[in-house]
Amino acid sequence: MDADHPAKGAPFARRSTFLADPQVGSAGFRLDLGIRHPDKPGTYILAVECDGATYHSALWARERDRLRQEVLEHLGWHFHRIWSTDWFYNRRFEIERLRTVLFEARARAENGIIVKGANQHRPVSAPSDNNPIVFELPAVIEREMPPYKRAIFPIRSPYEPHEVAISTLAELVGKIVDAEGPIHVEEIARRMASCFGKEKAGSRILAVTKTALVRAQSRNSEFVSDGNFWFTRTQANGPPVRERSAETGATIKAANISLLEIRAALEIARNDNAGGDDAELIRTVARLLGFKRVGPDLQARISEGL
Repeated sequence: MDADHPAKGAPFARRSTFLADPQVGSAGFRLDLGIRHPDKPGTYILAVECDGATYHSALWARERDRLRQEVLEHLGWHFHRIWSTDWFYNRRFEIERLRTVLFEARARAENGIIVKGANQHRPVSAPSDNNPIVFELPAVIEREMPPYKRAIFPIRSPYEPHEVAISTLAELVGKIVDAEGPIHVEEIARRMASCFGKEKAGSRILAVTKTALVRAQSRNSEFVSDGNFWFTRTQANGPPVRERSAETGATIKAANISLLEIRAALEIARNDNAGGDDAELIRTVARLLGFKRVGPDLQARISEGL
């Protein structure tokens, strides 16, 4: 990044090269660009932030950036923000504005970085042996979700599921959805098979499950579906977030986790870590759902919820 000092004859009137590093900092406190001192490459003199699509679409992202900037300014950073619309429609003016800010930052850096609240003498009384100072640190509580519970209602019958009256099956799938929704239709078929003592749900059980779900919905308007997942209106308004670490098989397939549940987990993750980026939110959601690692399928599914 090359710049000429705007004030002719002033200090630093020569042409200067400012080195810019992208994504400076650690997770939650990353800066879009960190500008280095031209003569002291080991010293940053300015933070440049650029807005993006996420900034305009998410209120929590704007609030996070405001709080993050306050923390970093307290540590001595100076900020300059470039809005994408201004850069697009009035680039020449924005370049001049950036050039002025760069040389102001360089001049300010000659006096060293001043951290607010630092290097101020405060009288400290030495603790006596009789009255030691004790600091109590709050315990870090990791949020835990309730474990996932499968809905199994054993049925004693000499008949195969597809041979049972559809009214009986409608009542059964209604109980499964009420206990386990939002739940994928194929999972409902597997639960029905388990209720009849079957290990697998074949094509006939899946077909009769779909028919039973339609019958249950015609009897009770509380039951709704978004196509593949079935749930109650109550579950839609307050989706449960369930921990699946003890589960196996299709129940932990990413495609079998409803976006309703994923978005509810994302809301919890945002409330617990307002400064987290998308990658951190995805890891937090995976942990809330009981996963120790985030594979490509799970990452894609959670990203779909984002």
